[in-house]
Amino acid sequence: MNSSDHGKDDPARRQHASESPGEILFLRVPPAGLVKPVGSVGRPVPARLRAVFDRDGFRGRAGQRSVTCFWIGMGRRVRVPGRRLLERIRCGEITEIIDIGCAGALDPALRRGDMVLSSDDIVFDGGLPVVVSRRPELSSILAEVAAGRGAAFRRAPILTHERFVARREQRIELFERTGCVAVQMEHAWFVRLLQQLLAADRFEKIRITHLVLITDAVPRGAGRRETMLSTWDALTGYTFPGGRCGIASLRREVLSRWPGATEPPGAVPPHRSG
Repeated sequence: MNSSDHGKDDPARRQHASESPGEILFLRVPPAGLVKPVGSVGRPVPARLRAVFDRDGFRGRAGQRSVTCFWIGMGRRVRVPGRRLLERIRCGEITEIIDIGCAGALDPALRRGDMVLSSDDIVFDGGLPVVVSRRPELSSILAEVAAGRGAAFRRAPILTHERFVARREQRIELFERTGCVAVQMEHAWFVRLLQQLLAADRFEKIRITHLVLITDAVPRGAGRRETMLSTWDALTGYTFPGGRCGIASLRREVLSRWPGATEPPGAVPPHRSG
């Protein structure tokens, strides 16, 4: 799709977006109790699940920040944003995308509970990473979060695969071949999709942050038992997100400490990577 297919922007909405703090698009189900629904009635749990079922996401607020939560799915066939959500991205109402998910380690030095902030997102079947704008100041904030959790923090490339990578030899081969320290199954597919749906000048203005929590380390051995233990860690880390060091608490802590959408005059411009 080229820029001629994107339709015309609404000048009034562009002006409003330029004068207001930018909204966050959060690519997960929101942590319970953190994102308060806007214009919604009923119990919080059904409202939060709209991030999974509604293609336009679940709109709410986290402190002073407006947030839309949109679950992107898993694998190559990530979910396509709905018409209203896509229009809000195109007109500049949404200025940041945050993805805080789970991943398996490719680097044998990483342990369960460690955190990795992506410097580049690379797909397993080759090709250059998509160039995106990132927040260079996040490393110090996230290092503090990791220290408080008793975990290691790295800033490094993250691999996106189309399937779960279980065996030790597969993980070591991918680590040595790609330089990526962790692997997950959705982020780069969604970023590529979004790049195709947006005009180039709009896409390059969106700041994208990808942070992963390591749920499963590289298996210690090549045997079946070690592989099954690592797979079990991955399943429990994803399906049981609670606990002090789980993904739900990480999402809550990072979102609650998120920097403002606009910086004062003279601030450092966004870092471009890819």
